Amino acid sequence: MVVDELDALRDRFEGCRTIAFADLSTQMILVTDSGSTLPRETLDDLCAQAAMMLGANGKVFLGSHESSAAALANNSGLRVFVRAGQEPNDVLCCICEPTVDAGAFLADARASINRISSGD
Repeated sequence: MVVDELDALRDRFEGCRTIAFADLSTQMILVTDSGSTLPRETLDDLCAQAAMMLGANGKVFLGSHESSAAALANNSGLRVFVRAGQEPNDVLCCICEPTVDAGAFLADARASINRISSGD
């Protein structure tokens, strides 16, 4: 179910390269989409970035409170981090091309993480 959800999200956005489902309480990537070929170290770094950007276990590294979504952008790509609404430790970590429609992607990613987190 989780892999299917991740694959479907990646398939809807041509510019999406990698999507990973993470648990911020352990700062571990649990599942990646089937197209991902990133080494474990890169995925671990991606999860650490999510914890830094969103906050984890009640600790906030940037800003004054935990966030539900964050993005890092540069010329080579866009990293999007989205927290589940009901389970704050469930997060999607995404790597996209700079050309991806960020607004549409964020909306779909938020819906996907909420379905994954609730088990729908």
